[in-house]
Amino acid sequence: MLGIVYVDDMQEMWESLTSSTPAAPNVDINKPRKPPPPATPLEFPRCEPSKLSVAELGVSKDLAKLFSETLRTGPTAKYLQALNVSLANELSLEQVVPASFLPRSSWSVDPATSEPPESSQASFLSPKSLSNGAPAPCKGDFFVRLKELLHDNDAGFRTVQRKPPLPNRQPARIVHFRKFWEGLHSVAEYWDTSLDIYSDSKDTGGTSAVDMDELRSEAIETGTKMEIDKSEDPKNKTYTGRRVGTGRDMPAKYREDTVFAFVETLTWAFRCRLDQPHSQQRLKLQGTMIPILHAGSVYRVPQNVREARRGISEGPMLGVSCREQTSFRDLDEAEGEGKQETLDLLRETGLMLMLAQKRAREGKEEEVPGKGKWWASAPRWGGGAGGELGVANEETTGDPTSSEYSHKGSKKVSRMDSWKNLQPPSSIWERGVTYQQIGKDKNSEHDDVSEPNGKAQTHSGNCIYLVSSLNHHISILRLRIHQKYIDYLHQSPAQSKISTAHEQSWYALEMKRSKWFDLLVADDRVEAMRGIWAILSWQMRDMTEEKDDEDIAGTT
Repeated sequence: MLGIVYVDDMQEMWESLTSSTPAAPNVDINKPRKPPPPATPLEFPRCEPSKLSVAELGVSKDLAKLFSETLRTGPTAKYLQALNVSLANELSLEQVVPASFLPRSSWSVDPATSEPPESSQASFLSPKSLSNGAPAPCKGDFFVRLKELLHDNDAGFRTVQRKPPLPNRQPARIVHFRKFWEGLHSVAEYWDTSLDIYSDSKDTGGTSAVDMDELRSEAIETGTKMEIDKSEDPKNKTYTGRRVGTGRDMPAKYREDTVFAFVETLTWAFRCRLDQPHSQQRLKLQGTMIPILHAGSVYRVPQNVREARRGISEGPMLGVSCREQTSFRDLDEAEGEGKQETLDLLRETGLMLMLAQKRAREGKEEEVPGKGKWWASAPRWGGGAGGELGVANEETTGDPTSSEYSHKGSKKVSRMDSWKNLQPPSSIWERGVTYQQIGKDKNSEHDDVSEPNGKAQTHSGNCIYLVSSLNHHISILRLRIHQKYIDYLHQSPAQSKISTAHEQSWYALEMKRSKWFDLLVADDRVEAMRGIWAILSWQMRDMTEEKDDEDIAGTT
């Protein structure tokens, strides 16, 4: 007998299947309840390696052999030194993204009410059309999205929860960033400590959770036992606030959905889309495939309508990475020297190198692994008596490459049949992706944006950009890499031993990182939007317009 399914149960099942994020508990932030676990302290990696000179690099290293030892030795600085990685943290947006494409502060004003003079916009380059033929987004498109990020958190959460606004307050109008606000509400229920109040059930006053966390952190730092009155322990109090848990226990899906919705909403304005990988992403490192933790990438929608409908993408243009790590240093590790800090930077570096390799595939054909090799075409079993399983019969001694076997293998097969079925290694090239170095100047050997003498940027190439997310923050990373460096990573171990790459000036990975933008703070959300908007504006610019301007300048 099947049990009776009630309407409420069916509704709950449907919401769990159709919602983009797992359903978070709906709580009243003003109602006293049992306190959640203590808030997770904010911590960020501070690893900041410096660029090494040719003399410091020494002889060429076998990168494949070196990185195969990571499971035994753990992440250390020698891996960053082998790649010659340098990183500068906490830089301004003007130092990380193309400054001339960065929306000015005047774009934060409603264009319908006031229009700044043209002279104030002379230094801002806004493309007239995009490289895929679509019209470029204007100031109005930027402002209508910016308004939705400036809403107060409580007003935005009430809108997505379909709750009435507070007295004497207008409801927040959210159209473009609705999925972002839904995800941010889920994140806030684990990270937002601004409303945390601990109080006795008999009292109306309370103690902020921040004060209790400060007392505990001071006790840990001094290494002494700190006697705390049981009446002051949050476990013996009631709690009012937004949190239902602590940050380290938040499902990773909440962070991914929030960051994806934030970036994806901006990509739509440029006729691009954010896609998640359908297979394990791998970095080719001198014949060794290294798995990469990859959340998603931004691709350009083709100008051809038929290709666009088939789901063809062009790029990649921008990477997105979300990690669950909340602690990066042990008590005995100094800031910038923690193993988890080094590991986090290696993850970001590997992802950006993989994006660089994908972009460098433009105009090339894939080298299929195992093509023409005996181990990808000849049967594995030599035909000895008894067969692979020790039983001589037609099923075990038959030719695994025969058409009859292939037809049988198309049905449900056993593990042994799958083992006997010969197939070449899986491809690392993605189906439906046309690899292109979008925005890169064809005459530039570096895949970057150059900044000569610290002045205004000359757009001679395209950076490898990454939106990196930790806790409830995002930052923008930029990588400068030479084409010869990418070619060096594709060499075989035998070729790398005789290579003189470490003696060349191009053997370096120069990285820059912006500040960490707090998605729970309106001003930080706007700054992060300005940075991503500048990247997309520069990458999606129409290269033919620049060529026409150069021809006109040369003629004059």
